Amino acid sequence: MTNQESNQQQYPQNHPSYEDEINLIDYLKVLWKWKVFILLIVILCAGAAMGITVVKYPAKQITDCIISLNFPGIEKHKNPDDTLFNKEQVITPAILTKATAFLQKDKSFEDIRGLIDIKAEIPLEIQEQMKKADKAKTSYPFFPNKFNLTLTMERDEIFSIKEKNQILLSIVNEYRKNFEKKYGEEPLVVIEFPDDFLANTDYLDTINTFKARVDSFINFLDAKIAKAGFLRSQKTGDSFIDIKNDLELLNNINISKTEATIKTLKLTKNKDNLINLYRYKIRTIEVERKKKEKEALVATLLLKDMRQSERYEPSKGAVGKKGETNLVLDTSFIKDLIKEDSSSLLLKTALQAEVIAKNLEVDKKFLEEEIALLKEKEKEKEKENIAFVVTDLKDIEGKIVALSKRANELNMEYLGMLVSNAVQVVRDTETSSLRSKSAKKIVLLATVVALFMAVFLAFFIEYIKNASKASSANKIA
Repeated sequence: MTNQESNQQQYPQNHPSYEDEINLIDYLKVLWKWKVFILLIVILCAGAAMGITVVKYPAKQITDCIISLNFPGIEKHKNPDDTLFNKEQVITPAILTKATAFLQKDKSFEDIRGLIDIKAEIPLEIQEQMKKADKAKTSYPFFPNKFNLTLTMERDEIFSIKEKNQILLSIVNEYRKNFEKKYGEEPLVVIEFPDDFLANTDYLDTINTFKARVDSFINFLDAKIAKAGFLRSQKTGDSFIDIKNDLELLNNINISKTEATIKTLKLTKNKDNLINLYRYKIRTIEVERKKKEKEALVATLLLKDMRQSERYEPSKGAVGKKGETNLVLDTSFIKDLIKEDSSSLLLKTALQAEVIAKNLEVDKKFLEEEIALLKEKEKEKEKENIAFVVTDLKDIEGKIVALSKRANELNMEYLGMLVSNAVQVVRDTETSSLRSKSAKKIVLLATVVALFMAVFLAFFIEYIKNASKASSANKIA
């Protein structure tokens, strides 16, 4: 018994299940009959899609590596000197020129900058957080410290894989050298004195030099403390704060005490020069004092004249020729204000000039007394004081130099820690081929579309043929 007969026994011919089974078998017969046609259509469409993709979207050879930047400030997207960090600093024209210097002339590019790119590496969890923040219309700040350095080429035969790898690694090395030179070789505090400094410099000038050097030294330490904080040397245990405290003690005690001694005793290596300097200052003060006295006198006279003129009061109106009174705008309040301001200004000028003149007179008398004291000094006692001051000056000089050496040693250690491992390659170079459009996806899509189209054509052609046969049979009958 055949399958059809068994089916007829199981289901009557007018049963819906019987009709569905018969239709399905017919469909499968049609597909099997046109299988070669369908297969050819699918193969041709897939091949055409592959060819168009290869031609329109050629594969690019991408060589990349991942670098990590680890230095103070990168977590805020800043350089160690607090300037804004930009990833383009890694691939500046100067760095690229040095990095590609090893290439032969026939392989070099005038615009290799267009082949190099650098992108931030953002972890997946951070990307999710950014997407959530974007949906919530808020910001999610993130400052990456890992970057993907890439070399992209459309033709693989220009550079060998070894040359591509060397280009990227050379860029990283050149950036590392530039970074270490810029931030690891800062100018150190330079406090040195010539061997004959104390012998050839007057005592007060020596103190002023010490104070100037100490002020610049403290500014240097303040800048270091702001960056390094409580950093201590692993070798000596020193910190920039300790050195600053020692320096301030030296400045506030030793230097101040020696300066007071020199000024009180009027110690100098050339008394005549100092006396002449004081006399010159006296003449300058005297000229300035006379100017101020003259200024005060002129202001007083002008103020006196103004007060006398205030006795006159202008009329509030005017009488016409025929006895008519013409109204005149009353501007007396404006004049009063002007007079009041002028009087105040003149009074203030006179008082200030008089005060300055008196102060200059005091300065003049002080210098005259200083000259008298310099002339009356006892020789023996002055020698003892000078010997005492010279000893103090030598001690101060030695302490300043010693503190500068401590600061420089600590600073060198700090800079070494700052640039050590600041630029690292965390993933070695890799070369891969990549298209801007996925060839697999395009071919798969083309295959699916071609399959449906071929099946449709197969059924359509079969339907046309069956319809033609039915028409012919009807005509014969």
